Amino acid sequence: MPRLFSAKVILYFLFLFVLDATVLPVFHIRNVYPSFLCLLICYSGFEWGPQRTIYVAFWAGLLRDFLGGGFLGLEASLYLMLALALNFVLQKIEREFPGMYFLITFLFIFIAGALRLLCACTEELPAPMVLDYLGLIALTATYSAALLPLFYFMTDRWMGQSHTKQYELFR
Repeated sequence: MPRLFSAKVILYFLFLFVLDATVLPVFHIRNVYPSFLCLLICYSGFEWGPQRTIYVAFWAGLLRDFLGGGFLGLEASLYLMLALALNFVLQKIEREFPGMYFLITFLFIFIAGALRLLCACTEELPAPMVLDYLGLIALTATYSAALLPLFYFMTDRWMGQSHTKQYELFR
């Protein structure tokens, strides 16, 4: 598990920010593209523990605030609250179920998008538009969660983590 304020983690964080801002919108499907910063929050919850997830969520939200051009601190506080909920859920569930990481990642991204939509809509939107936006949010969450295995592989390679068991170290 790397230190959060190491050069390796900060460069990876900035790399994901650049990917989210420039490259991933090119690979859109029906105006839907994944968010690697959200995947990093979920990854840190799964692999790095609750305290590091809070920091990752805050900085990811702050970078997304700069990227989106909305109110500064809105997404940072939103991701911070969702990271607290993610940590609570991860402590209470059995993670060995085969589809659990996909489901938790999908729910995290969907709830974040729905809350962002709720916060952004100060005036009333017609119901069909809200349903269309929720459909796009669900597709974004599905697309992002489907890329979770690739993201795990990429992040583990970058961080130099090995998934060997303790007993395998002493062979």
